[in-house]
Amino acid sequence: MTETPNSRLKLILNPIAGGGCGVKILPHVLRCLERRGLEVEVFRTQKKGDALEAARNSLDYKAIATMGGDGTFNEVINGAIGNDVPLGLIPLGTANVLAREMRIPLDPIQAAHVIARGNTRRIDAGKADSRHFFLMAGIGFDAEVVKVLEANRKGNISMATYAIPILKALWNYKFPALDVEVDGTLVAEGAGFVFVSNTRRYTGPFVITNRARVDDGLLDVFIFPGRDYLKFLKYTAGILFWIADRIKEVKYLQGKEIKVSSADEVSYQLDGDLGGPLPARFQVVPGALNIIVPG
Repeated sequence: MTETPNSRLKLILNPIAGGGCGVKILPHVLRCLERRGLEVEVFRTQKKGDALEAARNSLDYKAIATMGGDGTFNEVINGAIGNDVPLGLIPLGTANVLAREMRIPLDPIQAAHVIARGNTRRIDAGKADSRHFFLMAGIGFDAEVVKVLEANRKGNISMATYAIPILKALWNYKFPALDVEVDGTLVAEGAGFVFVSNTRRYTGPFVITNRARVDDGLLDVFIFPGRDYLKFLKYTAGILFWIADRIKEVKYLQGKEIKVSSADEVSYQLDGDLGGPLPARFQVVPGALNIIVPG
């Protein structure tokens, strides 16, 4: 981060992330940042959309830092994208996919030290219609899980929180028929579910698009053709053991623009939050984000 007279840092805190631990450790984080000469202004979110608006109104700050999970950070990038303000992350969420991908420490104080040092790296973002994402889009079953989760969500979530939504989604789920275009070429008809990813990691320890790079100017596309439960179990096992890309019928492609459509009613999710219905167009935005990373 280039040193300027501006020492103001906006710290956007999701107070329920991490079971509320952010509120408890906030004084320690502030002490770390202020000792490095940063003038910190804390904004606490209260509802969905608050982080987006806070970031949108913070573009004259030296940096914007997020204390929260990937969902909170998604709001921040949608508020700040298109501007050069560096974005820092103190991970408090359930999966913390971006932190793991960028080797940002999961310990909040160590992550605060990374922000204070201010080393930055440009990474790509994805765009689905008018909304941006930095991790992935899931089309099909995982979006259905997110839909069930959001309909029943109360407060903070953990990995265990997904168990019931997964079972509920499986109970009545009918695999849709998805058509996929990559850079104008039809590459799949009637696929069962699809991932469009900017990162290697999907969630937690799971790696699906293992060739993905956050700064290569491309999105990675993982297409599962099967549309029955036996195929689904096979693919799930491949994901759990990091070998999904070795399954013969799976298609793994890269491209700058991916279009997914269906005659069925199908939703997609972005960075773990419900996005919208198909059809959808996913595009890469090269170098769109200026992320503070370990030096």
